[in-house]
Amino acid sequence: MGQAGEWDVIVVGSGLGGVSAAAILARSGLKVLVCEQSDGVGGLAHAFQRDGRTFDSAIRVLAEGEMVQGLLDWLGVADQCELTVIDHLYEARFPDRSVFAPTGLEEFMEAHIRLFPGEAEGIRAFFQLRRQMFLETAQAPMRVTDPSALGQLAELLPTLMKYRTATLQQVMDEYLRDPRLKAMCSALWPYMGAPPSQLSFFAYSQFIGVLIDGPSYCRGSFQKLVDAFVTAVRRGGGQVATGTPVERILLHPDGRVAGVRTAAGEVCTAPVVVSNADARHTFEELVGAEHLPGAYARRLRRLRPSMSACVVYAATTQDVLAQQPAHETFVYRHWDHEDTWRDLLAGRPGGMSLSIMTMLDPGLAPPGEHLLIATAVAPWRLPDGQSWHERKDAFADSLLGEFETVIPDLRKHLTFVQAGTPQTIQRYTRNHEGATYGWAMGPHQIGGKRLPHDTPVPGLFLSGHWTEEGPASFRVILSGMNTARQVLGHLGTGLDVPTFKPDDVPQLAL
Repeated sequence: MGQAGEWDVIVVGSGLGGVSAAAILARSGLKVLVCEQSDGVGGLAHAFQRDGRTFDSAIRVLAEGEMVQGLLDWLGVADQCELTVIDHLYEARFPDRSVFAPTGLEEFMEAHIRLFPGEAEGIRAFFQLRRQMFLETAQAPMRVTDPSALGQLAELLPTLMKYRTATLQQVMDEYLRDPRLKAMCSALWPYMGAPPSQLSFFAYSQFIGVLIDGPSYCRGSFQKLVDAFVTAVRRGGGQVATGTPVERILLHPDGRVAGVRTAAGEVCTAPVVVSNADARHTFEELVGAEHLPGAYARRLRRLRPSMSACVVYAATTQDVLAQQPAHETFVYRHWDHEDTWRDLLAGRPGGMSLSIMTMLDPGLAPPGEHLLIATAVAPWRLPDGQSWHERKDAFADSLLGEFETVIPDLRKHLTFVQAGTPQTIQRYTRNHEGATYGWAMGPHQIGGKRLPHDTPVPGLFLSGHWTEEGPASFRVILSGMNTARQVLGHLGTGLDVPTFKPDDVPQLAL
């Protein structure tokens, strides 16, 4: 079935930020078309099958499960997706000490205090700081256009204004003394693709803050969550077209959005296009930089993409649960995260985690097997000029070898191994340099310093981890909700999107 014709909204890309926006807009009565360049929907949330095994390609956990459940209920597709709460966060193993991180703020802090009892006061103050940041953020305006107002905000919101541009390392240095404790308190940094010296404290504190409440997994893989949104699109009369790359976002002579042209040459018209695609690809290739105001184009060029990743998908007949591992285990060969960062920039495994997916959902694998996913933060370019294609197999073997401290003789019992590199991620997502977190998560690239949903091109909106909400599965869904709200306002429908637990997901846009 062709897609050529008239639509109310066309969504480019079917990642969670795209399909969630599309589902909301279709539920609101708009005629919606989703164009996905790959053969499968979901972007980084897509799952794939291999010989009866189901692997999540990138997403392992979902924060704010209640918010997502509320949205699925409103869309009428809650029965399509079962969210299971994970009863712990992670384990982090360092050269001579480990920490098992439970859910619940008090329990989480106590796990660190038991290891460093002399720093109990600093640990409590450090982790409770995020609560104060949260309270003040809820009072802050989304944008400040008058620089003179910053002084007034400094009086009203002192904690937020003090730390809004701080790195995680800077704040830890203020509250904690022992370098090993600092390393443990920042063990989750690979989830955001930047070491503590580069990572925004605000972004990290908000991310870990919602995870502490209890992360969730989608039974059957996160593809079920994507498919639930797709079902909502189709029930609302919309269409999701896979294998349909968009070649150009079309504009009227006055600069307004006119629709899209696909690579097959089909023209689909619409007054609104929502791009869930890579932001640079959207503006430089689909729209054309010549259609952007100079200031916006310069801002786009200044923003730096995040790091990418190498991912190894494996199956084993070994009884890995006999080791009583965590659902997700981080392994560090160094106490100093800067040493880990140097390792990964040199093309060695670093920022590593191992997820045992069948611990939560045995049905993902045939009887007698467990599925493992090992991930390492990785650069787009290797320093010695070697390609990832040449390095892939050796890197995958080395990465799995690092986790034999968690599961002895892991590599001897493998029944399946497949590896993906930054080039693999770019090929399937078209993310610039395989960026897995959108823009890098430094203090000057979070909240309102990322791209807003509305753009200088009338009728063009953005959704996904390139926008103000940032990366992480629940945040890109929140991005889709906020994008849909803006589209409905732009079209003057008089409709709005229900709000689900907004006070749990504050944003920093100053």
